[in-house]
Order: sequence, then structure tokens, then C-alpha cells
Amino acid sequence: MGIVREVNGMFELTEELPRSQYYNRDLAPVRLEKRTWGYYEYFAMWVGMSVCVPTWMLAASMIAAGFDWVTSVFTIFLGNLIVLIPMILNSFAGTKYGIPFPVFLRSGFGVLGANIPALIRGIIAIGWFGIQTMIMGFAIDGILVALFPSYATLDSIVPFFQLKAHVVWSFMMSWVMNVVICYVSPPHKASPGIKWLNNLSSPILIVIGVGLLWWAVDKAGGWGPILNQPQTASWSKWPAFLTAMVAYWSTLAINIPDLTRFAKNQKVQYMGQAIGLPPTMTAYSFIGLAVTSATVVIYGKAVWDPVELSIMTGNPFFIFVGLIFIILATLTTNITANMVSPINDFMNLAPKVLNWERTTILISLLGILMEPWRFLADPGKYVWTWLLGYGAFTGGIAGVIIADYWIIRKNSLKLHDIYIKDGYYDFHDNKVNPIAVVYALILVVATVALYFSGAILGDPKTWPSILTTLILVLGLIAGIFFYVSKTKGVNFCGVLALFSGVVGSLVLSKLSAALAQWTWFVGAIVGYIAYIVLYRAWYGKHHPEIPT
Repeated sequence: MGIVREVNGMFELTEELPRSQYYNRDLAPVRLEKRTWGYYEYFAMWVGMSVCVPTWMLAASMIAAGFDWVTSVFTIFLGNLIVLIPMILNSFAGTKYGIPFPVFLRSGFGVLGANIPALIRGIIAIGWFGIQTMIMGFAIDGILVALFPSYATLDSIVPFFQLKAHVVWSFMMSWVMNVVICYVSPPHKASPGIKWLNNLSSPILIVIGVGLLWWAVDKAGGWGPILNQPQTASWSKWPAFLTAMVAYWSTLAINIPDLTRFAKNQKVQYMGQAIGLPPTMTAYSFIGLAVTSATVVIYGKAVWDPVELSIMTGNPFFIFVGLIFIILATLTTNITANMVSPINDFMNLAPKVLNWERTTILISLLGILMEPWRFLADPGKYVWTWLLGYGAFTGGIAGVIIADYWIIRKNSLKLHDIYIKDGYYDFHDNKVNPIAVVYALILVVATVALYFSGAILGDPKTWPSILTTLILVLGLIAGIFFYVSKTKGVNFCGVLALFSGVVGSLVLSKLSAALAQWTWFVGAIVGYIAYIVLYRAWYGKHHPEIPT
């Protein structure tokens, strides 16, 4: 259509679509002249996201489990190299069409059905937002108490948080900083605050990281005993950690169009990401291990927490530098990785009501309501419950969208239709298929059975398990309703394929302890195969492929 313009293989809309219920200026394709992110922006983006306390915690979890430092660092590198593949595959559509993740989902799930996987991804991101904000809050609190001891006298217990008042005040400081920067960075302005923050923080974080490594090694007179620690862990535990490393950035692997929509061209985004992600994660994990090793010599015990380490120095300068480091590291990670996606995802529910600014406030409040401090109270939940749990979901979504864009659509979308009702992605040719409905009901029954057997995120009484089950059941029921009622806007093949990946992954994990450690991979493979089979069986010539 004439409303779509192509320049050097990149597309934009030449007119706005104010009457469309699926369109607003923040979900719209980024104008070509505003696609200004280059190599450095994407490299800086990944430096900013990789350098954070949770990355430090990943390496620490493997050392604590009995793996040596070589195995730990290699596992982190391999996991990030693996997740880079689906990340690059999904990034192309964002750059080519300037579209965010929930709009990209409309191809595989329909203009209305896209809300199901978008909300799943959004809820996961809100959980991460809360966790990172809480980590930053704890860091601010520890350093403020060290600098101003009287701050600790604010020790009354705040009812909802069940935390001391000074901890809650520190958490709210962290929360406000994240919200403000994101609030002033709407996509229609090419997210200036996020771009500025990443570009500024990247060199500072690199310098501080190298400086911290130099200080620790010099102070300890060597690398310390941890780097010489023999491996005591069984290799049977290794797949779980590899899956956790993949799951760590599997969220970004699916919603990466949210960020690559600002790229000047394809080359700058995939080269910037390839240079930025695996090397940075690996290098920073090594710094964490080496510094921790040195603390054994310096203080007689392993200090894994960089905040605790800065405080233990007793030097106000080092404490202040630690504060700057934690704030920058957490802000760059939290805003880019955990706020951009859920804002776009929730905005997609009602584009005419929810704009960027309103949705920023909404997801920020939801991040508090998810009570992230409960996760941090039990480190075991971090890797096993959280990362492995949502890996099945992100794997299923990744499988569907890769199959749809690269196999079914052959790397081509109808940009105008993806924003309108009664267009190509409205899937108005749905016909009630009894077999499909029965299949979906079987998935619902399997989900409920898995819940009561404790296969979903462990103990069925815990809120993560309850939340996961609700997402699965409600998503499937919604899909069945849309399909049976012939509601337009839903690609039932995508909905079924997604939940096939999730349920299949959980079923296999229940049957085999070995497969339980590969949730992301199983979910992605099952989702990928199920989508291709279901789509070609149901639509065939009735919903023809777009010509290349």
C-alpha cells in the first residue's frame, strides 16, 4: 500500500492511523530519521545491562554449588552465546520494520491474540523490575547507613513490606530513579533518556570494574584460593546452570525488537550485540569471581556482595564509588531490560488508553505489588524457581515467533495490516475445529494436574507456582474462547503452539529429572515444531504466505 515506504530494505508508515484501535504513536514504527542507534549504542546497551549485581550472583551460584572458576565462566559464556542466536533472529524484524515486540507478536498470534504472550513476557519483566529495584534499594540502604549511621535509626517495621523503614525509603529512592528516567524516554522520541544513560554509564562501569579488579588483586597479593578451588560438583548439575544462563537473557531474546527498532541498519544491531553480550557477561563474571577470591585473602572470608565489599573497606571514597557503581549498573539493566518491554506489552492491551507515560506508572506500581524482596530472601529461588520456571514460557514464545517470521512469513510482514482490524493479521478465516478445542482442553487439564503434582515451580502453595498456573490456564481458556466464538484477531495456532511448548516442557521435566534442567530448550523446540505443523494443517491456502 502507498502508506508504506521502503528505504534500503527498511520500512516505515508514511501516515499515522489515528482511527485504528491497534495503533498509537509509541507502538507505531519508528520513523526512519529517528533510527539513530549505531554500533556503540548496542555495545553500550549490553555493557550497561550485563554489569549488574545479578550477573555477579550467577557466577557466585556456580562456585557455591562446587564448580571451579573455569567451568563457571565457560558456562556463562556458552549460555550467552546460545541465547544470542534467537536474539539475533528476532531482532531483524524490529530493525526492518521499526516495530516493538508486542506488534511483532501480532504476526504469529493475531492482532488481538498477541496480548497473551505479551502479558506473559510483561509479567516476567515486572518481576525482574521489582527484583532489580529491590537490589538497588538494598545497596543504597547499606551505603547510606555506612555514610550516615543515624539513617539506621529509622527502624520501625512498615506493614506491607515487613521491612525496616530505612530499607523501604531506600527502595523508594531506587524506584523513583528508575521511573523518572523511563518516563521521559518515549519511543516516539527515540528513547533519549535510555540512550543517554547507556552511553554515559558504559565507560564508567568498565573503568570501575577494571579498577575494582586491580585493587582486589593488588591488595590480596594474588588471585586468592577460590581460583584454585577444585571442582566438587557433579556434572549432572551442570545442565541446570546452563539453562539458567540461557534463561537469564531469554526474556530479551524474545522482546529484542523493542530495542533494535532504533537501529540505523541490520549490521549495527547484530554486530553491536554480538560484541557486547557474550564478552561482557563473561568478563564481568570473571571479575566477580576474581574479586571474591581476593576477599578471602584480604578479609578471611568470601564476600560475594559488591555493596558489602565497598562498605567493608571503611573508606568513604570507596563507599561512594560503590554507590555510584550500583546505581548506574542497576539503572542501565533495569530500565532497558525490565521496563521497556512491559510498558510496550501492557500498552498493547489498549493503545488508545495506555500511552508510554501512563503505562510506565502502571507497571512500576505492579512491580511493588509483586513483593520482590521475598525472592531475594531465598537465593535458591533465584536460579531454580525463577530462572528455570519462566524459561519454559520464554522458550515457547521464542519457538513460535521464530517459526512464524522465518519459516511461515519468510522474513516479510505487511506493515500496514499489522496495525488494523480486518487486515491480514486479523485471522478472520478461523473456523471452529473440534480437534483443536479438545487439544486445548487437554492442555488445560494437564496444566492443572501439573500444578497439584508440584511440577510447576515446585511447591504448589507458593505464589510463583500459583501465578504460573493461572497464566497457563487463563491463557488457554482465553484462546479457546476466542477460537470457538470466532472472535477476530486471534491466530489460535500460535496460542496452542505456545502452550504446547510450556506444558510439554513441564510434562517432560516431571517425567525426567534430566529434562527438568532443559526447560527453555524443550519449550522452544516444542513451540517451534507445533506452530509449523498446526499452521500448515489448519490454514494452508486459506491464509497464504506473503510473497518474498
